[in-house]
Amino acid sequence: MTTLRPFTCDDLFKFNNVNFDPLTETYGLSFYTPVPGQVAGVLSAAEKRAYFVDLFVRKSNQVAINMYTNLGYIIYRTILDYYSGDQDEDAYDMRKALSRDVNKKSVIPYTQPVRLEHIDMN
Repeated sequence: MTTLRPFTCDDLFKFNNVNFDPLTETYGLSFYTPVPGQVAGVLSAAEKRAYFVDLFVRKSNQVAINMYTNLGYIIYRTILDYYSGDQDEDAYDMRKALSRDVNKKSVIPYTQPVRLEHIDMN
């Protein structure tokens, strides 16, 4: 059974330890700022009568890809060099059609990979 309770300062010590796990990837704020509003866009998609929601996942993250596929997302397109770092990595743009897209036109996959600068993030 799940219960809800108010957040306390001591809770920071309970969940923040994940940053000390050597297998957990952590990033600074500069990593997240190139795509402002992406998370907010997913949360408000239904309110704005959007046709789809999408997310980006590393091509190497098979666990996440399987999870999102099981949640109804499809691999819409590959974005070249989406993740930067020591070794640049491509990402999958995964999409899920919403009820407004009756014919599922927003989730017809691209056959060719694209570059980040060639896509509209709005």
